[in-house]
This record gives sequence, structure tokens and C-alpha cells, in this order.
Amino acid sequence: MNQLYREIAEQPEVFRRVATTYVNEETFVSWYEDHPGTIYLTGMGGSLFAAYPAYLYLLSRGFPVVYIDASELLHYGLQGIRDVDTLVLLSQSGESYEVLEILNRLPSRPKTLAFTASPKSTLARRVTKAIDILSGTEYAVTATKTHTATLVTLNLWAMAQGRDKEAFLHASLDLELLAEEAERLIETSPEWTKKILKSLEFAQGAETKVLIARGPALSSAWHGCLLMYECAKETFLSFSGGQFRHGPLELAVKTMFAIALALPGKTQELVVRLAEELAERGVGVLLVGATLEERYNLKVLPLHFPNEYFAPALSVIPIMLLAYTMAEEKGIEPGKAFLIQKTTLRE
Repeated sequence: MNQLYREIAEQPEVFRRVATTYVNEETFVSWYEDHPGTIYLTGMGGSLFAAYPAYLYLLSRGFPVVYIDASELLHYGLQGIRDVDTLVLLSQSGESYEVLEILNRLPSRPKTLAFTASPKSTLARRVTKAIDILSGTEYAVTATKTHTATLVTLNLWAMAQGRDKEAFLHASLDLELLAEEAERLIETSPEWTKKILKSLEFAQGAETKVLIARGPALSSAWHGCLLMYECAKETFLSFSGGQFRHGPLELAVKTMFAIALALPGKTQELVVRLAEELAERGVGVLLVGATLEERYNLKVLPLHFPNEYFAPALSVIPIMLLAYTMAEEKGIEPGKAFLIQKTTLRE
């Protein structure tokens, strides 16, 4: 079995491990802390993208919170971090150059928290507290289980900070359902991935390929592009559904293939409406999440999962599997990189 596929298939067990380890009264109490200052969420690549649902959750609960690329924070934001702030550093390896360099250059002494798959890493040793995302070591260059494990673990932490005890304790049920849905997608993927790609074959040579989402699901759109770049060597652009109407929609005058992520929540219907409009314009559309009647150039992959903030850990899995299948059909070894390494050690 290919290493990348093996790591995709391990995700349901990771979700269950996170639930068993972290969803309990003791964890809720130990994670709850006062935050008199600003919470900074920072990292690179898939680790950063995984933080977006937690960022929106904290924002919706009234927390002063900043979501920022670690390479930008390193050069433009360190002077604004105060002793009363909380700096949340995200790195699956715990060795990412920019994340460690932030700690080297900090002019203040904020509380520092790391989410990492490597509890013995340099990052884990240097922060106030390190939280193991429980994914285990990931070997394929393309991030799969470390991305989703960061997302669900960080969501639990955010719920604890938000004093949302009911939602926190209910998360064990959410994560079990998430695991079951992920298993369904993975086990049936040899059938549905090829079927979708064949039915949208005319769109594969499109001049523009886009991933569109809103709300927490934007994390899946951003990481989905990364999956397509690294695994399938395909060029995709990611857009917020709202931003897409402010200019990029014009690209639909040419041939286009769009993956639209319409997950449960406040903006689901807006994404569905945009997907229908694109299909009417002749765009090849794969709608992931919502249930809709299919037509010639509109294919639907329903997902049965109601939690808006955990849902991106599910919606990114079809993109992982599509990227994997596309790579195979091109004769590319899925998850093999030629120009990058698993951990980026220089800027």
C-alpha cells in the first residue's frame, strides 16, 4: 500500500484517539485558562490552514484573536505581541524554521502553546505547554492525518477556552461520527473517485481549476490546493465564495472546473447557490457536502456530518482521495515530492 494512502486511511483512528484522550472533564478543566490579552494562531502550510475553524470559533465567541502566517508574523508582527498575550504555534514536525525563529526573536514573554505531532521536538521543548495532536509520525510529504488531527485537537482547545462545556463534551459523539463518515469515504473511494473524474472528464483540461468554500470550510479549500500541488501536480486556485463574486467569477468565461465545499452552517446555502450558478454557465462543478440533484456538469458528493467547525476535517478527505487518484492516473507516485521536503528548515 502506498504510504500516502496508508496515512489517509489512518485518520478515522486518529479522530477516535483524540476523542478518547482529550474529551473528558479533566482535560476541559486543565485546558481552561483566562486570556487577558490577544490569542495569536500561527504556523505554515497545512498546520496553519487547520487553525482556521478554531480561529472563526474564537472570533464568534468574542475573543481578540489573530490568525497569521508565521513567515509574516516573524518579520512584521513580533513587536505587537505582549506578555499578556497567548501565542499558539502550529507545526506537525515541531522543527519548522519560521515557527522556531519566532521564539528566537520574541521581544516579549507571552504564554506559548504548541500543537505538534512531535512531542519531543525542539518546539515542544521550548514552549509553555505542548499538546500532542496524536496523529503519530507522518512520512509522506503531502500532509493528511497531521492536518486533520491539528484541526480537531485545536477545535477542542478553542471550545475549552470558550467555556463551551456542553459542546466540548458532546465532541466525543461528533468525532465518532466524523470517524465513521471518513471510513465510508475512504473505503468506497476506488469507486467514487474514478466515477467523478470520469463524469467530469471534459473539465479536467479546463483553463482554470478552483476550490471554493466559506466559513470554517475555507481551511479545506486552502489545504485542498496544497494537496493538488504536492500530490497531483495540478494547479488549483482557492477562493472564499464571497470573494469569488468580486472578480474571479469572470474566469468562468473560459473553461473551468470548480470544487465547491458546501458544509453545514451559516453560509452553506450561499455556496450551493454559487455552485448552481456556475453549473448553469457551463462550468464543471463537484459539490461536496450538500445534497442536490445532479445534472450533466454538476456532480454531488454528499457528506452526512452536522458540526460546522469539525466538518472541514471531513470535507478535506475527498480532496485528498481525488488528488491521490489523479496522481495515479498520471503515473505519478502519490505523495512523492521532487523540490520540497517534509519539513522546511530554511526561509
